[in-house]
Amino acid sequence: MSNTDTPDPFKDEVENIVSKAIFSLAEGLTGVAASDRGELLVSLGHAFQRMRGGEFLSSFQVEWNSFRKKGKIKDDYQFTEQGKVCLQELLNFLDNDSPSEERFKLLQSIFIVAASEGISSRDSFLPAQLMKISRSLSDGEIVLLSSIWGAFKAGKHNGKSTHFSANEWINEITNLSPIEHRELVEIYEQGLMEKKLITPRAHGDNSGVYVKPYYRLSSLGYKLCEFIEQYDVQGGK
Repeated sequence: MSNTDTPDPFKDEVENIVSKAIFSLAEGLTGVAASDRGELLVSLGHAFQRMRGGEFLSSFQVEWNSFRKKGKIKDDYQFTEQGKVCLQELLNFLDNDSPSEERFKLLQSIFIVAASEGISSRDSFLPAQLMKISRSLSDGEIVLLSSIWGAFKAGKHNGKSTHFSANEWINEITNLSPIEHRELVEIYEQGLMEKKLITPRAHGDNSGVYVKPYYRLSSLGYKLCEFIEQYDVQGGK
């Protein structure tokens, strides 16, 4: 079946959501005189969120169609259960969360890599779960996770013992990341530990961490980073 023969549900969906976002913004602006300050701030905040969501979804549509035209996504994938669940997760994120560019790019990466079926199959339970976890991440946690992946790929764990002090790990990853402040690294470290994306502190006094085999990434954290990397390898934007 050719691309021209396959109905594309994304086009109408994107246009509808963008139109609603623009309408909400205009509605909020014209309602200034009729609203008290509290109601107005809520209305404007929601309208701005919808506008941002529309921009992100338009960007996703362009990227999705680009991958389809290159033959990296099969025409029938969008009708699979995995495709529907992942799309719903993305739409829920844009509609119900406070979307940011870092989090949107992460969700888009997972969805498109899953759709390309290179490192997972369309029957896999994992992509939808990775999207759910990714929705719960803060921008700082995403940056720290990316920094840990970069340190692992650079072989920072090579030549080290199986574990070393938590203080040493914090100092090293702070120097390798754009976060700059070790206090912020410790905050984001806690979030990643709670979400099981990095291994916990090794001792009862929290003084040590295990750095092998993935520079503290758990197997789940490794797989999430692998999805992100694969998106870049395939030429994602």
